Amino acid sequence: MYGFAALLVLVGAAFAQVPQPCHSPPQWECREIKVDPQQKFFERRRLVYDATNRRERRLEEIEIGTDKSYYDQLILWNENKMYQVDLKTRKCNVTVPYRPFFQRGTFPGEKFDYEGVIGAAGLPNEHVTIQQFSMNTTGEARTSLVSFPDCIPITNIHITTKYGYEQSNYYDVSVGISDPMAFIPPKECMG
Repeated sequence: MYGFAALLVLVGAAFAQVPQPCHSPPQWECREIKVDPQQKFFERRRLVYDATNRRERRLEEIEIGTDKSYYDQLILWNENKMYQVDLKTRKCNVTVPYRPFFQRGTFPGEKFDYEGVIGAAGLPNEHVTIQQFSMNTTGEARTSLVSFPDCIPITNIHITTKYGYEQSNYYDVSVGISDPMAFIPPKECMG
């Protein structure tokens, strides 16, 4: 009887150690590369992300096939507004966001997949520990790679029936927002 009780305690302790999705910093800046190989879509952007107020500022270079476009985009989901300036023509378009706010980093409901090390694990300051979380629901699958223990986003993969396959890779992430004016609408949109 005591052996069975001890076994239950050990099994419970083992399950209690499975990592849960962490919370990525709510405000950060980075460089992002977003790809959709099926559509031959490639986008480089400078991203300022604010999950608290559900807003993003993006300076984008978009390649579709051999065509390149450049945009300054401000999306304010709480106000249901999107400002987009074509940086070639300086023309502003004000509209509603074309899709719901996308939480970056880990997502509620994701389950732990694995933990690993990128780089030389035995050398100080030459590696980063990563954790992968994922979830599948009807019509949607998500995978999130984040650093451990700080939960800095590295990669988000999002597959939906509506938008298809999307992958975002984040580089040069810095926590916080350095420019307090980042969420002011572009001057081209103010006239």
